[in-house]
Amino acid sequence: MGAGPRAGLIALCALAVCGPYFGGMFNHTKDVPFAAAMIWAVFFILRIGRALPSPRWTDLLGFGLMLGAATGLRALGLLLVGYAGLMVLLSAPRPLAFAGTAAFATKSALRIAPALLLGYLIMIAAWPWASLAPLNPLRALFSFAHFHYEIRTIVAGEIYRMADVPWWYVPFYLAIKVPLIVYAGALCAIVTSILALVHGGWSKLTRRHLEVGFIAFVALFPVLCEALTEGPAFTGMRHFLFVLPPFAVLAGIGFDAVLDALSPRRWLAAGGAAALALALGWNAGVLVRLHPYEYLFYNSLVGGLEGAARRYEMDYWVNMMPEAVRALHDYLGLDKNSSQHTYSVGVCGEKFAFDNYADRRLQAQPGWLEADFFIAPTQMNCDRLVDGRVIATITRFGVPIGVVKDRRGLTQKALNQPFGAAPQ
Repeated sequence: MGAGPRAGLIALCALAVCGPYFGGMFNHTKDVPFAAAMIWAVFFILRIGRALPSPRWTDLLGFGLMLGAATGLRALGLLLVGYAGLMVLLSAPRPLAFAGTAAFATKSALRIAPALLLGYLIMIAAWPWASLAPLNPLRALFSFAHFHYEIRTIVAGEIYRMADVPWWYVPFYLAIKVPLIVYAGALCAIVTSILALVHGGWSKLTRRHLEVGFIAFVALFPVLCEALTEGPAFTGMRHFLFVLPPFAVLAGIGFDAVLDALSPRRWLAAGGAAALALALGWNAGVLVRLHPYEYLFYNSLVGGLEGAARRYEMDYWVNMMPEAVRALHDYLGLDKNSSQHTYSVGVCGEKFAFDNYADRRLQAQPGWLEADFFIAPTQMNCDRLVDGRVIATITRFGVPIGVVKDRRGLTQKALNQPFGAAPQ
């Protein structure tokens, strides 16, 4: 692409300070590996495109391995086959002529075919169901549109079933969950390529401009499809983490182009580099303060975490459980008390998460109203479902993420507040 190592470093930093991605690494055991496989496959597609119709076998091998890894994790990995086809068309010799383009595309397809076969073999090794019928992978790809469980989600203070979310649900969450500095850099890269097209036409477009357009397509196409088909969605942008690395790459290219433009005046270039470093450093500082809840990052479009509280997805993985259990331990003095008295605890979240950290004298109670204590995240107001005296609050930036309540002696009914099922 010719953007150079500086663009690569900026892209790496941009992705590292992206809270949904960095925080997702500790929660989303399929979504983040899938995102990594996708961006590596895109990397090899770009390298293959530069050498078509005779790509290097090492690039074909890399693409096949990453294609298999991606499709073995999620059916959406099949998008890579379409991306490879698009790269063939973008790499065809100009001016386009039917006979020449057809010959080029045929030769290129034959060279890429072994990589597709390798990817298919890896996919069925990781996902045997895909081999039971030739069209099973495609069926899985389109079946997500009918993936309807009684899972609820929240956006802009409104609660929806996953099947009924508005068309703008995923694009909006992408807009408010990603650091704005990433989008600023991506916009620079896209605008630069558009201006080159406007002023010079197709004949003046460089390989770099074509590849920027390709990466922008990779980043935007899945989101556009989700919006147009009004597909089901829940837990914010969790299932679209794989578009974040392409956005980070665009940010690296865009800011690299800006620094190149400023380079004739060294003081401007130095100032631009310093401003970029400060912006990335500021976002890193936010993640440090959020730790270990980095995936709760929200940008300034909604006022950060403070503006997102109780209006958008919060700690749906109930990562606050260890901190809450420690607070309950300290409150009861269990570390200093040898009494074998047991306490019942209602848990708004997965029971095993509580059991992993709780003393044996703390027993999870399925009936919250009969429990001595209640632990809950503030996700969709679960903490307000059952009354009690708050004895501990887990906060970041002054925003409650979870609470521990003492309910001993209380008898009441749960408040009539809607709440969604835990993420699957």
